[in-house]
Amino acid sequence: MDEMGLSTLPHDHSLLEMENTYLQQVAHSPALAGLEVTTRACIGLPTEQILLAVENSHVDLIVMCSHGRTGLKRWTMGSVAQKISRISPVPVLVLQEEDQLLQQLCSHEAEPVRMVVALDGSALSEKALEPAAYLCAALSMPARGILQLTYVMHLPSSFEYGQEDSVSRALQKATPQAQNYLQAVQQRLQKGEISSLHLDITITLTHDLDVASKLLRIAERGEKQDGHNRCQLIALTTHGRSGLQRWITGSVTERMLSKATISLLVVEPSPDEKGR
Repeated sequence: MDEMGLSTLPHDHSLLEMENTYLQQVAHSPALAGLEVTTRACIGLPTEQILLAVENSHVDLIVMCSHGRTGLKRWTMGSVAQKISRISPVPVLVLQEEDQLLQQLCSHEAEPVRMVVALDGSALSEKALEPAAYLCAALSMPARGILQLTYVMHLPSSFEYGQEDSVSRALQKATPQAQNYLQAVQQRLQKGEISSLHLDITITLTHDLDVASKLLRIAERGEKQDGHNRCQLIALTTHGRSGLQRWITGSVTERMLSKATISLLVVEPSPDEKGR
């Protein structure tokens, strides 16, 4: 069955044979040479089957491509990737077709991976830090990866309607606090568990009416929007701060899953963490 409940092929046995053949071809491809690879083909709703495999196989990371097969009798990978990212108990790496990260990894050249980690001042948003650090270091080896801690302060919509002075005063007050927060996180990482990783950690503080679009621009065009220091990945959590003066990480994540042209690492905090 596809995600819309439509039948895939009339003969499930034939379908499984086809999928197993395909998976064996992928498992023996040159890109996976030297790795221990297991395969599993199944029939059912993709989201349910993937999450079941995560539970049964004690998976640490899900890797998906945001674009897959389309058509009435085929499930769309982009839609499934969004659904999985919302509810997965483990981090989800959502790759983009033909993006810079895939091209860089396929080149087999040692180039550093630069990853934006989106923070909003909350403990929940920081849940992306550790998985982001380990992934960035692993993808960069033997080069030194770059973790770019990025805080986009959300400007309220009233900024558009003649309240520039009040917004400017609020921004002047909030900016030093946000800067101190980023520096504290940076220092904590440099002295903590991930200090042994081959990583440089930088910080970026900015503001915008549209947090999701700003994060994408920073990653895709660089902090100064001049094409330098572009990032290959954005890491963020599905939940963060909420309130009238704060951006909601969940909604930002949803929008980025829909419009991002670079790869995303999405981390879902545990139910206990979200309830704190």
